[in-house]
Amino acid sequence: MKKHWMASLVVLLGGCLLAACDKGAGDGWKEYKYRDDGFAISAPSMPVPRIDSSATAAERQTSRAWGVDFGNRTEILITTGLVSDFAENVPAEEALQRMKNMTLQGVPAKLVSERQVSLADNPGIEFEFQAERWHSRQRVYIVKDKLLGVSSTARGSDPLPPATDRMFDSLRLLK
Repeated sequence: MKKHWMASLVVLLGGCLLAACDKGAGDGWKEYKYRDDGFAISAPSMPVPRIDSSATAAERQTSRAWGVDFGNRTEILITTGLVSDFAENVPAEEALQRMKNMTLQGVPAKLVSERQVSLADNPGIEFEFQAERWHSRQRVYIVKDKLLGVSSTARGSDPLPPATDRMFDSLRLLK
């Protein structure tokens, strides 16, 4: 009897602790701030650092990536880098077009849609493409001398993660 009471107390206290920790979390989404890179984004779980093993040491110093894995080969990535890695001394719109074209050629992929976007008055581009075995939607912004991007990817004809629009729309610059 004493063991049953003790087990019930542990379960009750554990439930209270979880409720207290989750208080105000609502659906579990939180905002994550990346002060060194000047942005914040809301996500259902903390974006974890991604390391590109093919990147050079210099590229690793100027670019970073974080991802949220949704299973079944679907993921949302947040990336930062330098505009000069794609284009120097050209207008922002041209740099964004070059970045998009390099992405499509590097995959290779077919462009499905494209539109101009902005983030706190910084120019950007959103485009969707279809590759042989996967598809993606990407938003990329130029903020001063940096690129800030969010991409959502799924395999085959699977839908993009349901969190795509919400994460894309939650991206904001820090002051």
